[in-house]
Amino acid sequence: MLTEEAAALQILMNEDLYLTKNDLLWEEKPVKFIFSEKPVAELPKKTKTEFISIGKNLKHFLILTDQKLNDNQLKALENTLARKQMDFDDVAIVDFSAYQNISFKELHASFMPLKLVCFGLKPKDLSLPEAMLNEIHQEPNYQILYTYSFTEMLGNKDKTKAFWDAMKTL
Repeated sequence: MLTEEAAALQILMNEDLYLTKNDLLWEEKPVKFIFSEKPVAELPKKTKTEFISIGKNLKHFLILTDQKLNDNQLKALENTLARKQMDFDDVAIVDFSAYQNISFKELHASFMPLKLVCFGLKPKDLSLPEAMLNEIHQEPNYQILYTYSFTEMLGNKDKTKAFWDAMKTL
């Protein structure tokens, strides 16, 4: 038990203490200080990035977008998820453009995705190997699908169909 309270010390230490002559003597030894000629700088500590996302990520399904989604785009995404018997609670939706210099490792550490869909992003944006659009790529711990941005896809039936054909198998 550690304490600095005087009342507690009186109760805990109820024996007499005596100092001897040897306790009061000490040898004076020269103290040698060693200084480095090079200044030591502290490295800045990397703080974990806190990502703002929509959804609870219950199925470890990460959706990255190249822009903040508007209401029409969110509704289209909600309809797409419903066709897969999913909703926003099953996924985490992150606006990748809102973050500077983040790596996929940081995203992976935060969300632990098993499936990943990237709207309007290229593999190099995430520092990942090149991949084809609208093809599912199997990585060791997750599957990834790169597709068009919502802006490109909405109103374009061919691009929407190409995305859905891949998405339904993811």
